Amino acid sequence: MNKVITIVLAAGTGKRLGGPKALLAWPAATKGGAERPLALAHAEARLAAESARVLVVVRSSVFHALLAHVRPGIDLVAWTAPDDLGPAGSLAVAAPRIGDAEAVIVTPVDVPPASAVTVARLLARLDAGVPGAPSAPPPLAVRPRHLGRGGHPVVLRAEALQRYLEPDPPPLREHLRALGERCVDEEVDDPGVLHDLNVPVDVLRVLGGPPRFLA
Repeated sequence: MNKVITIVLAAGTGKRLGGPKALLAWPAATKGGAERPLALAHAEARLAAESARVLVVVRSSVFHALLAHVRPGIDLVAWTAPDDLGPAGSLAVAAPRIGDAEAVIVTPVDVPPASAVTVARLLARLDAGVPGAPSAPPPLAVRPRHLGRGGHPVVLRAEALQRYLEPDPPPLREHLRALGERCVDEEVDDPGVLHDLNVPVDVLRVLGGPPRFLA
């Protein structure tokens, strides 16, 4: 894929974690660097690898706190969808802004930033088509799996997000199911795709300490 962008779904309130997941303090990518909010750690990881641009969907309550960390290539998008839409609302807010992207990486904020190797493998599968069926239409979406369990991020062709330009979009999981055989799974050697950061003990397991939040 020539033009890849990322959407970071970071508009959750983080009640179970104790604070906004978008502002969770995350270690620097390089030793000795300053920690930064998890939403921006996702954005920086993708810009350093394959993405030309990153859209970070956040609530207005954390929008200004993140502005100080934004750099070129990162666009903060204010949440404007009804609360009952959840992450589907975040995708609906971001989908009209993907421009001329050919592929879109969609990641929830409450997972560790994906490795460049893992994302490259997912994108390669999106390009490769269906093994053993050269005449079959190419996949519209690829999900990572590790040891038989599904994880994040998901990569999609831009046209697969058309549903999020329409009224009442479904949760991403339901949308991927509706794509049928045009949504495929790719086994990866990366246990990180299975990590969720929903409650304090999840952060403790990954970072070795309790969650802190950067104002």
